[in-house]
Amino acid sequence: MAKFESSTVVKRKLWAEFGKNTPGETTIRETFQRFCETEKIDEVAEVIENEPQSSVRSVATACSISRTTAHRIMTEHLSLKPYKVQFVQELYEEDMQDRVEMCKTLIPMLEDNHIQQNLFLSDEATFYLNGLVNKHNVRYWSETNPHVTIETIMKFPKLNVLCAMSKN
Repeated sequence: MAKFESSTVVKRKLWAEFGKNTPGETTIRETFQRFCETEKIDEVAEVIENEPQSSVRSVATACSISRTTAHRIMTEHLSLKPYKVQFVQELYEEDMQDRVEMCKTLIPMLEDNHIQQNLFLSDEATFYLNGLVNKHNVRYWSETNPHVTIETIMKFPKLNVLCAMSKN
């Protein structure tokens, strides 16, 4: 309550001015909080403009507001949506010939019925030793889908865990 120290004082002032039809203390507090929130819209917009990959948590911390308020401002007031960033392997000119050779090797193998019977389906998880943990939560906040891709160097020390299944 900028001018008055509490919602009770505001309620009393409104009662004196308007009589019985005054809002309750909870309504006064919530209205005041919403008013303060509108002052933060420009601040949140500036943070997102400078760093569109900011998380809701980091925006809330930078603007000294709650995560819920930050998320509401980003989605309702600024009409932003979180778009998932696509990570792709950084490719070099010399990689092209290796990829063509691998395709020439794999296509005939996949056409062979005997190999299809022994085909394994697999999935893997990568644990990076440099501390990179979860790339799935990286979002890019924008009004429209920017189709962001980030080329990453694939030479970091890492541990791969593989799980495979076959038809047999």
